[in-house]
Amino acid sequence: MMSYFGFQLKKITKHNLTIIALCILIIISFGVLFLNTKQIDSGESIKGQIQGNIVIQKNNIAQDKQALKKYSPTGEGYRQTKIALKQTKKQLQVNQALIEHINKGQWGPVYKEKIKEINKMKTTELSERNLDFVSGIKKRYQYLVKHPLPYESDAAVTGLQFWLDLNGTYWPILFTLVIIFILTYLYTDAYKNGLDITTVLPINVMRKQLSNSLVGLAISCLLYLLLSLLVFTGASLIFGTGNLQYPAIIHHLVNRRQIVAVAPLATLIPQILILQFLEFIFLVLFIQLLAKLLHNQLPTLLLAVLLVVGIGLATTVIEPLAQIAQWLPNTYLNAINVVSGVAADNLDNYHINFTSGVGTLLIGSLVLFSLICLLERTRTHHFKEVEVL
Repeated sequence: MMSYFGFQLKKITKHNLTIIALCILIIISFGVLFLNTKQIDSGESIKGQIQGNIVIQKNNIAQDKQALKKYSPTGEGYRQTKIALKQTKKQLQVNQALIEHINKGQWGPVYKEKIKEINKMKTTELSERNLDFVSGIKKRYQYLVKHPLPYESDAAVTGLQFWLDLNGTYWPILFTLVIIFILTYLYTDAYKNGLDITTVLPINVMRKQLSNSLVGLAISCLLYLLLSLLVFTGASLIFGTGNLQYPAIIHHLVNRRQIVAVAPLATLIPQILILQFLEFIFLVLFIQLLAKLLHNQLPTLLLAVLLVVGIGLATTVIEPLAQIAQWLPNTYLNAINVVSGVAADNLDNYHINFTSGVGTLLIGSLVLFSLICLLERTRTHHFKEVEVL
């Protein structure tokens, strides 16, 4: 069994497809990091917003000073302009002080000022989704006031934030496609002219099935860990690792009511990795089953992409699928959105959570493994009968 496992593993690790796929993902991932760094220098960051406000306020002060020269010192226009000038100068001093705090890494006063700005916002005209967004941002600032940490939410550039951003935005589709390509090659390569040449090997059905599954799982996990390590290390060397105690905005149910809250990354990452591991198991078994049914690389590849990625994307736009999404393994391709409650909120289905993900993926994997073993045993028995005849 070990020699068969080693042979299968070497076949994939030395294949050009694996190397090329990994290189493409690395290039795309660091391309995303480059784009994220541009966002930090733009006006979208906290520092950029404050600096933009300072420029506007300086212009307003210059204009007000020019306007004062046109008014009579005893006139109403002069008085109103004088009041506005005083308020603008006060705001300018506050913003200049905030920039100094940011440059010194003193984020506490900045968080308090952002909370004040949110409290002054008119929220009566905001939609429920926008209200939730504002509430989540405010709770994040409130958490950061109590647990002073550098701000990391302008753009995903620190090691942890970048890794989470890739897992929540790009990898659920891109990495899944890569795994499908590699596993399809692994499991269809054994078929020659529609026949499984591994049936002649002196190894029983259960051991062969277990070995095939372990190879696929090992390849999936190794590629994921290698890619994660590369992007995390690359971002960390430039922008720092980030902090496991940094708060992420989450959605969850309390007394059948959706609540926006925050939770440290340290409490979310273990659940994310567990769901990701279970999703790999399901993908390995699902593609194995397709390969045994179709015996051909291209049909297996196309059907796997359609059923795994296609249905996963369709869930977000087709209402009936969204209502049963908790029972679809495709829903858990994006483990971060599931654990944080974003998937449940987007699909308006609060049965989607970590617990439902574990149950669905385990049950689905057991069903697939049973079907593969049954199909393998039946075909092996049939092959031996034909050989005797």
